[in-house]
Amino acid sequence: MSNIRIYINKEITKGFVVLDKAQSHYIKNVMRVKVGDMFNIFNENDGEWRVKLKEIKKNKLIVNVEEYIGIKPEPADVWVLFAPVKKLRTDYISQKITELGAQLIWPIITERTQFKSIKSSKILSNAIEAAEQCGLTSIPKVKKSKDLNYLLDNWKTIAEDRLLIFCDENISGNPKTLLKSAKKKNKKNKWAILIGPEGGFSQNERNKIIKLKDSINISLGPRILRSDTAIVSALTIFHSILGDWV
Repeated sequence: MSNIRIYINKEITKGFVVLDKAQSHYIKNVMRVKVGDMFNIFNENDGEWRVKLKEIKKNKLIVNVEEYIGIKPEPADVWVLFAPVKKLRTDYISQKITELGAQLIWPIITERTQFKSIKSSKILSNAIEAAEQCGLTSIPKVKKSKDLNYLLDNWKTIAEDRLLIFCDENISGNPKTLLKSAKKKNKKNKWAILIGPEGGFSQNERNKIIKLKDSINISLGPRILRSDTAIVSALTIFHSILGDWV
């Protein structure tokens, strides 16, 4: 049972912890854990702990917290802003952002966004699942979807002094060179990556992004990428130059 990891949205300390109904169902009925079996629980504040299943009740499990394992470093301070796409691809996006490392996921509504009804709770659920499977202890925060124009108009207040990296399919050039240059200017090392919808940003939106003082636009290569591919590519490039792969 050593590979079972469950995210717990409550304080973890030595003693007993009660798992909620959904967690109990997964542990008891899916993973077939029995009384006396060991597995791990974790959260972003208290780290990861080894626990033993003490008691099984109808809608809850009681575990004994036995050993502190540790806590992983937080990822680099980067947000990912993206226009929602089809459900399965948004699920994939949520998981990959978590695996690659980001502190916040924020769906944005643009003129060409086709899927405007998106549940932040579903994105968070996918992020938690990815963290459980990949040995992470950090879960990115998830914001409710917001209109792009609102974000741009209020960027200075919202962004907490971070630089917006606009992934622009209309330009060419080496993104690594641009990011290395941006690193010298952005002393606070706080970032946000912006990925557009299928069909790209409108010309008005593109102009508004470029005019934003705290933004740079970069290319992701010579080919047009789907949103999910673009996000993985952008985060990979980011971490190799500015993030925690350096």
